[in-house]
Amino acid sequence: MAYIGLRKPIIGKLDTETGKYSAPFAFGKAIGLQVTPSYAEGALNADDIQAEYDKVFNYADVTLNTSTIPIQAHHDMFGHTVETETGKSIEFNANDENNYVGMGWITVEKVDGVRSYTGNFLSKVKFSEPSEDYATKGDAIEYKTPSITGRALAMEDGKWTSVGIFDTAAAALEWINGAFGVTA
Repeated sequence: MAYIGLRKPIIGKLDTETGKYSAPFAFGKAIGLQVTPSYAEGALNADDIQAEYDKVFNYADVTLNTSTIPIQAHHDMFGHTVETETGKSIEFNANDENNYVGMGWITVEKVDGVRSYTGNFLSKVKFSEPSEDYATKGDAIEYKTPSITGRALAMEDGKWTSVGIFDTAAAALEWINGAFGVTA
């Protein structure tokens, strides 16, 4: 398999009591994404050989680089107070708590010359806010884009991620919306 594209990061706030998501929203435009699963491992040695070995999912580290962080994300993901009636302002408080979210995205894959679109979904992720990096304009334009990091955990039933493979990007997006509980 060869991934040749990354599109449409989508976020929806998770209600951990009901397991349902709020209306999902686009989280800027995708620049880069890395999901790194971590596993708990254990081995049993008996009669001078390894007799048993187990490896189970523990969590996954997630790093997402996008073109922007939407205003809605400051409320839904990071728990900040957002005011949009007289403009757009965000109040950051030391007592704000980050929320769990579901996260979907589309990857483009090419196998044996055939292009497919994979809908990806992480069921439960908690992100931290990005560090901010600014620079003055010089002779050349330099773009600074935000990266956020988080940790994906398993739901109560053990599910932590799912994928669906489709012939079109529209079908993959519809599948992602379905994972959030949104129907057409």
